Amino acid sequence: MNYYERIQASISFIEEHLTDDFTVEQAAKEACMSIATYYRLFLAIVGFTVKEYIRRRRLSLAAEKLLTSNTTIIELAMQYGYSNSDSFARAFKKEIGCNPSELKDEYERSMTNEKGNVRNFLFQRVFKEINIMQEYFEMTDSQLVKDYPDIKVLKQLPTMKTACFKYFGPSPEDHAFSKMTEWVRKNGIRLNAKTETGESAYRIFGFNNPDPANPEDMNEIYGYEVCVTIDDKLYASLCDAPSYGAKESYDDVKRRTLSSGKYAVVSVKRGKSDDIGPEICKAWQRFNKWLSLSQFQWGDNQYLEEHLGFSDDDIHTGGVELYMPVKEKR
Repeated sequence: MNYYERIQASISFIEEHLTDDFTVEQAAKEACMSIATYYRLFLAIVGFTVKEYIRRRRLSLAAEKLLTSNTTIIELAMQYGYSNSDSFARAFKKEIGCNPSELKDEYERSMTNEKGNVRNFLFQRVFKEINIMQEYFEMTDSQLVKDYPDIKVLKQLPTMKTACFKYFGPSPEDHAFSKMTEWVRKNGIRLNAKTETGESAYRIFGFNNPDPANPEDMNEIYGYEVCVTIDDKLYASLCDAPSYGAKESYDDVKRRTLSSGKYAVVSVKRGKSDDIGPEICKAWQRFNKWLSLSQFQWGDNQYLEEHLGFSDDDIHTGGVELYMPVKEKR
């Protein structure tokens, strides 16, 4: 599962236990993350801290119950983790906008405004469950979801400004990464740096440039380009990368803008050996089979391999996420 799916799994756990006494550590376990990583990634992806999400969801459900059942305020306070009705009332007013005892009257007054139009007070104030997968990913054919649960369609990969270097020759990935590693260090960049919210400070992509004419020929020479996201100032200091396809290495690090677009995405983990190459090849073959059965065809953007997880020495130690550009079939 990718980070989005793992956070979504924790949200599903939270939703199932909103009336139970559970801990954030238990939710983090559902996401298969350490508590520190979970706090950071939850905030980065959802936009709220996990504790804020839990509090807002509990108070919103309490508001719905006040309007639709005969549950008392003290019962709701106990049900949603408050020790007394006073603390519940203070939190409720801050979130919903009125005291629990005033909710029904406030709701009735707000059902029809002065122009006679119906407006729903409850849905204006209630904080709904967040569905990350629905927000970021496009749903596909249900049978494909069942047969290829690891392949997701990302609605929009953002435009990214990058520094890039291409090596054309034997073992192009190793040579391209070696040059880029040298360059990022000179510019004070560490590939494993994190933001305050726990996300990678830099994104590292790669792709064949040009592709081998015969991928099954292990002796064929081809090129590989590595791209690292950079800020506007550093981007402005570089020259544009040549157009795609030349059978030669760059003379130095260049700049390239990776265009936004819709992508099908799959995660690739390392096998028992350190060489992740065979696993990437298998994933691309699976991708192509999925594509032939899906509602999509190849898109116009560059396909990408995002390299995840780097050591303090800027060595790639993690997995890879493959991005296949797609568009609807005519």
